[in-house]
Amino acid sequence: MMISNILKSRLKLISIILLFFMPVIYAWYLVFFTDFKIDSKGVEHGLLIRPIIQIGNSELFEPISREIYQLTGKWTLVSFVENKCDKACEFQLYELRQIWLALGKDANKIQRLAIAKGNDLISSEQIKLSQGQLLLKDGSDLNRLHNLFKSYPDFNNESIYLIDPYGNLMMQYKKGTNPSGIIKDLERLIRISK
Repeated sequence: MMISNILKSRLKLISIILLFFMPVIYAWYLVFFTDFKIDSKGVEHGLLIRPIIQIGNSELFEPISREIYQLTGKWTLVSFVENKCDKACEFQLYELRQIWLALGKDANKIQRLAIAKGNDLISSEQIKLSQGQLLLKDGSDLNRLHNLFKSYPDFNNESIYLIDPYGNLMMQYKKGTNPSGIIKDLERLIRISK
């Protein structure tokens, strides 16, 4: 009788231990030995660009202060200005500024670049309203960057693109993407990259 009580209590202990370890073992099996969630949508709000396109470095300038910046070293939100900046373009620049401001203390880790075919396409009033909007310093970089961006099969000049601090084009936010989703992505990327 005494042995059966000891055996029963050991079996209870082993079953409790298994109860805690089975989910971990099962999750490990799913991740490493099955195609579980292979094509599922992640937590990002934009489209991940695969494979990443190496953009490299370029000199940028802030048109009001004339300060020079580098493309690499910060996360960069990129928008395109193909023609004279109209209301839609102005709204996109405004949206990028609001995203930048919403990041608060992390705003210094983000920069905004407008790739315009000519620096005269964005008026000085629009530049002032967008506070800190950067432009390409050198016109030769314009063609190089345009070609690199256009090498992405789903390129759309109305989208917003994200370049990582190493100069890799990594995400696309299609027109109409909720800015709060872009903010969440940027906060997550900044937090992970610390």
